[in-house]
Amino acid sequence: MTSLSKSAAQVVAIVTDSTSDLDPAAARAEGIDVVPLFVNFGDTRFRDTIDLTREEFYRKLASLKALPTTAQPTPAMFEDAFRPHVEAGRPIVCVTIMASLSGTINAATTAARSFPEAEIHVVDSGSVAGGLALMAQHAGEMARAGAGAASIVAVLERDGTVLRGFATVPDLSHAVRTGRVSRTQAFIGSLVKIVPVLRIDGGKVQEHARVRTYARALDTMVESAALEVNKADGARICIIHSNAAGEAAGLATKLRDRITTVPAVFEQLEAGPVIGTHAGQGAVGLFVIPGP
Repeated sequence: MTSLSKSAAQVVAIVTDSTSDLDPAAARAEGIDVVPLFVNFGDTRFRDTIDLTREEFYRKLASLKALPTTAQPTPAMFEDAFRPHVEAGRPIVCVTIMASLSGTINAATTAARSFPEAEIHVVDSGSVAGGLALMAQHAGEMARAGAGAASIVAVLERDGTVLRGFATVPDLSHAVRTGRVSRTQAFIGSLVKIVPVLRIDGGKVQEHARVRTYARALDTMVESAALEVNKADGARICIIHSNAAGEAAGLATKLRDRITTVPAVFEQLEAGPVIGTHAGQGAVGLFVIPGP
């Protein structure tokens, strides 16, 4: 099914990238096109979640010594996503992974310049994974309801300002292998049993807390997220994991026990190959857009 077969009620087209970890087919059914990034195992290149399923990726990640690498989409890939909508006369809102983590937004911006007569808005989500998923889905909901491109962009900008993400990993060995944490840092962390909790917001990934156990890291994430969720009804919540469904389910249960408001969205997603490459197996993230 092509983008042209979408409901005529959707005037604005929504495009995102695969670091949102939205299933491409399910996203398409919601009026969202997903442009894949690449995962490279040696000289073999795979399109994220298209040429390589999550199950296949995590099997490879566990069995191969050499870590995969990732690469952003080409401008031509975004052009291919934009073209059917441009030809149909639809405005486009494209929301991407934060610029500080990937050059994907540059590829989208370059592609947009290829259609100078079209109305194409490229938005930096300031987030990734579950945060990007929530924003793309929110944009899709608004588009299906008939909202205009300017209104959707304004809401995405608000979402990006208030969105909060929290993440943790059970150990630092993968971060050492990818070069994101030095062996000395990991050794010191293991000696004192420090587990980091990261905060993802405003286009930055920062340390949120240091705790002594993985269980305490999960509790810290729940406590921090509940403060955001409990501000008002209508929060959007996404829990994401990298081959750690049990931990994600437990996190969801703990959060449901702590919230006193009624969320608009509460879902769980599994990280695809690109996010899994950088997070490693066993990582869990919790993203919240507080209610309006």
